[in-house]
Amino acid sequence: MSVIKSGNSGSTAIVDSDGRFWVNAMSNEAQHVISHFKQEAYQMAATPVALSSGIVVGLHLKNTSSTKIVAIAYIRHQIVAPTGGTALPNALNYFRIALGRTYSSGGTEVDPVNVYAGSGNTPPVTIYEGNPTLAGTANIIDRWYTKDDGDMNVFSKHGSLIIPPNQTLELSYVGDQSGGIFYPRIAFFMEDVV
Repeated sequence: MSVIKSGNSGSTAIVDSDGRFWVNAMSNEAQHVISHFKQEAYQMAATPVALSSGIVVGLHLKNTSSTKIVAIAYIRHQIVAPTGGTALPNALNYFRIALGRTYSSGGTEVDPVNVYAGSGNTPPVTIYEGNPTLAGTANIIDRWYTKDDGDMNVFSKHGSLIIPPNQTLELSYVGDQSGGIFYPRIAFFMEDVV
């Protein structure tokens, strides 16, 4: 082992017998780092929406930035008190994550919450909840077949699901239920386009 000393600051570095520097590092999830240093991590817990037969859109997000991506960290959905349809689980009732459809009408525009308490930053996104009408074809990237009433399911994406500028994401429920509620939640962070 050798010690290298800086002539300017007096700082030292340890080098082992194989020529490798010894380092001490701290590792955190990307969303923690983005929240802590840039205050650009957000969460949206959509208002529960009534289930009905067909497609029910719980949340639709569009990235309106021209310089940032939306990186999805976490998604959760829950179905509560479903009634009037095929008993769960079955192949007809599932939650889906999809890309590509655009907002047409209806629903309610909502603002996500910055999870860095006290930050004034707001993300350049448009989010609708409450079953808005969407246009276009859904590019389904994932689905989860609901197992039971109250079934809460989580998808930890760790920022790997990327929504580039002017692209969209939707969280929907597809099924034959005529009653009950669908409750989605999403956590995401903003990063500069590289």
